[in-house]
Amino acid sequence: MKINLKRKSWPLNQSFNISRGKKTEALTLEVNLMDNGYIGRGECVPYSRYDESFESVFDEINNIKVKIENGLVDNDNLQSILRPGAARNALDCALWDLKFKKNLKTSWEFLDIPKPSKIKSCYTIVLDEPKKMALDAKQHFNYPILKIKVGENNLKESMLAIREVAPSPKIILDANEDLTVRSLDKLLDFLVKMNVSLIEQPVLSTEDNELEYLDTPIPICADESFHNYDDIENIFKRYEYINIKLDKTGGLTEGLKIAKRAKELEKGIMIGCMVGSSLSMLPALMLYKYANYIDLDGPCFLKKDEDYGLIYDEGLIKLPKQVCWG
Repeated sequence: MKINLKRKSWPLNQSFNISRGKKTEALTLEVNLMDNGYIGRGECVPYSRYDESFESVFDEINNIKVKIENGLVDNDNLQSILRPGAARNALDCALWDLKFKKNLKTSWEFLDIPKPSKIKSCYTIVLDEPKKMALDAKQHFNYPILKIKVGENNLKESMLAIREVAPSPKIILDANEDLTVRSLDKLLDFLVKMNVSLIEQPVLSTEDNELEYLDTPIPICADESFHNYDDIENIFKRYEYINIKLDKTGGLTEGLKIAKRAKELEKGIMIGCMVGSSLSMLPALMLYKYANYIDLDGPCFLKKDEDYGLIYDEGLIKLPKQVCWG
């Protein structure tokens, strides 16, 4: 077994803006595992919000390089070797991909998951001036689900402008921790009138304890407040939904475990992503049958996606015959 780590920079086709900041490129780390002529691949997006950088993620994997190349790391024991996060995700997904190829099976065949012909996905309207957000919404008015990035200051004006041009799509509102419980409470009547279906991570993860006592007609989804399986015990005291992102869970192995448990508890699930290539999206698609919402539109913001990537068509994800993972 040999391992190779690659740094990749993906220029974006527009600035990706949220309440915390903006970026014009996506930086990813790709893991390649080579064994007897087979190559397994995985990708992660280091995220500074979770105190990650390319260097820190690279070091996490490189520190166990000898174990990996000696065949001492697999999808099961990796969960106790690396912490949940981007590094473990890339390695976990590469190990899965290698396993599929060695067994001469697709991911769908190996995991016994029905392969979908198409999957409904969100399309993200990034935070900007309300007029620009409305223009983007107008261009995608026929998409089934729009996810709107907002900040407290622009929320009402943006929502009114968007609903004027896109009255039909379901809307998920994502404030990325920019609201307070008090400001959210005051906005609820307005958001009901705007026919918002889901509110994602409205308040700081460190200040979300008050959500437990907030009576809201719109379900709330945990993103920054939810990371891995250990969070399940307490998260549903405050939230009705969780956003499962493999870069947070530390890979598909734990993502599957979380999704199964959340469904047992009859809770809502969103499958989300960072801005990355189809090499990041394909492993997350393996969770589609557990999801109430799929939010895997990251490649839509890249000037050029990974070769053999997913096909995006008016809010639907379609799988080509040949794919870059699984």
